[in-house]
Amino acid sequence: MKKNQIGLCILFSLVVSCSETSHNSEKAIFTQKVDALSFLSNYHHQLHIMIGEEEGDGNIAYKEFSDAISNATNPELYPVLNSFQKIKKFKTASDPVMHLDYLIDYYQSGLSLQVEAVLRGYGYFENFPIDSALSIYERLQIDS
Repeated sequence: MKKNQIGLCILFSLVVSCSETSHNSEKAIFTQKVDALSFLSNYHHQLHIMIGEEEGDGNIAYKEFSDAISNATNPELYPVLNSFQKIKKFKTASDPVMHLDYLIDYYQSGLSLQVEAVLRGYGYFENFPIDSALSIYERLQIDS
């Protein structure tokens, strides 16, 4: 009889542990997506200067973007970092700079859709600013 109780306790602990890990993993992935989306939004102005669409010093914009992406550790930004590293010498609107812009435009759209999809999966259908996505997610987690 005691063996059965011990076995049930172990099974219960494993189930609770796995469900907590699953929730924490989802939150970690969601957080990475939101952080990457915020990063790209924050540095989009520099990118537009780098491609010549906005006024400003392209070299300064390149340096600001370079410093930021070089310090990024978010795995969601690896494709951006990889594309950025293909720029061997900065020149406004050069092919590698334009390719980075194309990648970021589409990647940012994709991340935005993924963040919205997760929130919709929890029943949240309102528009929201990106800086509130994590707090909305956490509120939805408490409610579910």
